[in-house]
Amino acid sequence: MNAEYIKVANKLLCGITDKRLREPEIWNDILSSVRSGKLKLWEINDEILHIKYFCKEKIELASTFTETDKSGVQFDDLNEYFIKALESRDKGYFEAFIKTYEPVLHNRAEHFVSRYNLTEDDSEDIKQIFLETLWFAFLDYDTFDPIPLLQYIKKAAHHKQLDYIRTTKNACTVPTQNGYNDLRKVMSIYNNNPELSTNERIALIVKETGFTEEKVTELIVIGKATEYPIGIVPAEDDEEELDGAISNELIEDPSISLFQEAWRNICREYFREVADKISPKDKQILSLSLGVCFDCFGIFKPSTYAEIAMKQGASGEKSIEKKRKTAIEKFAKQLCELGFCDGVSLKQTDMVIVKENGEKKVQSVTYAYTPYGEGEAGEIIHTTIGKHRFQVIRLAEFDVTGVYAEQVTKIIGYMNGNFIKEKFYAIPLEELSKVNKHNAKPKLPFYKKPRTTEQK
Repeated sequence: MNAEYIKVANKLLCGITDKRLREPEIWNDILSSVRSGKLKLWEINDEILHIKYFCKEKIELASTFTETDKSGVQFDDLNEYFIKALESRDKGYFEAFIKTYEPVLHNRAEHFVSRYNLTEDDSEDIKQIFLETLWFAFLDYDTFDPIPLLQYIKKAAHHKQLDYIRTTKNACTVPTQNGYNDLRKVMSIYNNNPELSTNERIALIVKETGFTEEKVTELIVIGKATEYPIGIVPAEDDEEELDGAISNELIEDPSISLFQEAWRNICREYFREVADKISPKDKQILSLSLGVCFDCFGIFKPSTYAEIAMKQGASGEKSIEKKRKTAIEKFAKQLCELGFCDGVSLKQTDMVIVKENGEKKVQSVTYAYTPYGEGEAGEIIHTTIGKHRFQVIRLAEFDVTGVYAEQVTKIIGYMNGNFIKEKFYAIPLEELSKVNKHNAKPKLPFYKKPRTTEQK
C-alpha cells in the first residue's frame, strides 16, 4: 500500500463530519475501503461518501459508467470531456480531463496555499476538494446546458476550500460557515486598525457590522486564541478573487495579529505529547470543550460544560469551567517544560479603589510576577491614569533585562480592566528573542514613591 496514500487518506478521514457516516457499521466499511485502497483520495469526503451510502439514484448512475483508457484524447473545449463522458457513460473521459487540467489545477492549488498561508502538504487536499466538487456536480450535469460545468463549480469549490480551513486547519473549529464569515469580517476590521485601542476597534466593528458588542468581543477572543493560518480578509473580497487575480492589498501582513505568530508554531506533535502528560480527566475536558481529538486531531462538535459534567460525573457546569481553567494552565506549563514556549505567573498583591462621581473605580493595581521556573518575584504597578501607566517596583530575580516585565504589561493591558487575581500565562519564545545586547534593559520607568512635603 502506498504510504503517501495512507497518510493523505488518514488526513482526509479526519475531515469527515457527517454523523451518519460516523455510525460504526458505515465507518468501519469506509476504513476497510481505505486500507484496501478501493477509495480514491478525491472520494474521501462527506459529499461523495454520502452519495455512496445514502443516495441510491446517484449510486446507480455512477455504477453505469465504465472506464476505458482515454489518456490520448484531447479536446480544445474542456466541457467536451464531460459531455462525452455522460453521453458514452465512460469515466475515462473524466480521468482524461483530470490529466489535461492537472497543471492548471496544481497552479491554482499552490496559489490558494500561498494566499492563505497554508503548508505545502495542504496543496493536495485543496486539489482533492476541487475534484470531489467537480464529480458531485458532474453526475447532475445536463449535457444540453449552455453553461460549462466548470463555471458552476468555480465558486462552489472555492467555498468548500475555505470550509476546509474552517474545519480542519485550526486549533479549534468554527462550527458553521456563517460563523466563519462573521469571524473573518470582525478580525479583518480589528487587524486593519492597529492604531486604535481595543475598545475603539470594538466600537468600530459594532458600527460597521451591526453585531452586538458582546458578539464582537467573543469573536475577537476566538480570533486571537485560535490558530488561523490564513490572512483574514472580508468575505466579499473572495468573490472577486475567483478569476485568480488577487490584489496585493488584500494579502494581510501576518505580523499584525497579536497571537498569530505564537500559535502558528504550535504543532500537533507538541500538543499530543503534552496531552499525554496531563491527567486523563484534564485531557478529556480540553478535548471535549475544544472539539479536538489529541490522538488523531480529528475535529468534532465541542461539548457544553453541562455535557462534560455528565460524562465525568462532576457536580455541575461551574465545576467543569473551573477544572478547564486549571487544565489549560497545566497544559501551558507542560509546553514550557518541553521548551516550546516560556511563561510567567501573575499574582495580584494590591488594588487601590477610589470613588469618582459616586462610582467606584480602580486607581491602581499591583502584580507580583515570576518567570517560569524558580526565583524571587518581581513587582509592577499599573495606574489607570497618569503619565506612566506601568512602572517597575522591582524586577524578578531572573528578569535582568526586563523582558518579562514588558510581557506582563501587555498581559495586564489585555485584561481590559478585569484584573485577574492569579494566573499563569504562556509567552511565545518569539517575543522574548527580541532582546539583544543593544536593548537589554527595562524600557519601563522604575517606580518612585511620592515625596512628602518635608522631603520636598
